[in-house]
Amino acid sequence: IFEAKGRPLSDPCILHVSTAKEAAELFDLNDAEQEALAVFAASCWPGPLSIVGRAKPCVPVEVTAATDFVAVRCPDHEVARALISAAGRPLAAPSANRFGHISPTLPEHVLEDLGHAPGLRIIDGGPCSVGIESTVMRLELDCRRVVILRKGGVTKERLEAIVADGLARGTLSQHIAVEYSERLAASAQTLREREEAIPEQAQESPGLLLRHYSPSVPSALLLAEEMLPTPEAFAGGKKLPYAVQQSVLIDFGRRLQLLHDRFLGTFDLCDGTSTVVDPVENACTRAFAVLRAAEAFAIAKGASFICISDFNAAKLGSRAEALHDRMFRAASGCRVAICPQGNTHFVQLSG
Repeated sequence: IFEAKGRPLSDPCILHVSTAKEAAELFDLNDAEQEALAVFAASCWPGPLSIVGRAKPCVPVEVTAATDFVAVRCPDHEVARALISAAGRPLAAPSANRFGHISPTLPEHVLEDLGHAPGLRIIDGGPCSVGIESTVMRLELDCRRVVILRKGGVTKERLEAIVADGLARGTLSQHIAVEYSERLAASAQTLREREEAIPEQAQESPGLLLRHYSPSVPSALLLAEEMLPTPEAFAGGKKLPYAVQQSVLIDFGRRLQLLHDRFLGTFDLCDGTSTVVDPVENACTRAFAVLRAAEAFAIAKGASFICISDFNAAKLGSRAEALHDRMFRAASGCRVAICPQGNTHFVQLSG
């Protein structure tokens, strides 16, 4: 895994199991944690929730990044579960891509990134149904809470509803708060300073580095008109050396349609079915494939920059916060706007 992906040992791997019973054998949990594990697993497995708890000694330190904690998930794909069952043991399985590059959601993406790996075999289970990765949640029952380390396919609201249902049914004996980790609220500058200060620090979860899920072409979040800052902020911004007409735009539901003609090429996270499909769910399913298509177009056409439409995730609900997290990291936390003087270049406003 680590050699094929170029993955540092400081980044832990999620262990995948075919049943909740197999997960219990990997954790060293107290009674309250076992109770919470059973409730969340019953509601979310198989599915996109990875649960973190203290690891038993049988779990290899390479999997835990030597943190003594392990993340476990039961995937919602019958082929994946059949593979785990055939192996007869849990499988450490990060996303099948080069470390830090755009996540794969199709078999072709795996071949593009890992074709160099000796003996590579790909099981084609079709496209990923959710698109974005699992939510990673750590059990902290000593504090009567669970902490979301990585946003993903299971929302905070759903986890809170599971707690409420567990209390109502009597399967939970105490209230459990659902909280985001402090790191998820940190600014790009704060994350960059932490990573530069301790570059080899073990990560609490996969997918937390500031630059992750990233195209090989420089990328940034592009602010829509309603998100633009004051003229003073523009004046203090950094003018970037990328021309708009030599850049690629990834829109979200044609929010930036008036800008399309200015760019060398445009893509959209949504595929036009949003009148019948939730646009957030549609975008989550397509996001990584669209990032890869935009990257390939930019390389083929000699484009110097990729802009990703920024959006207010809190207003959209559903999995919008997880989608925004992926786009934020794909852009390395950088936010830009088109320079109002001449409208031909970009100004970096943050990140």
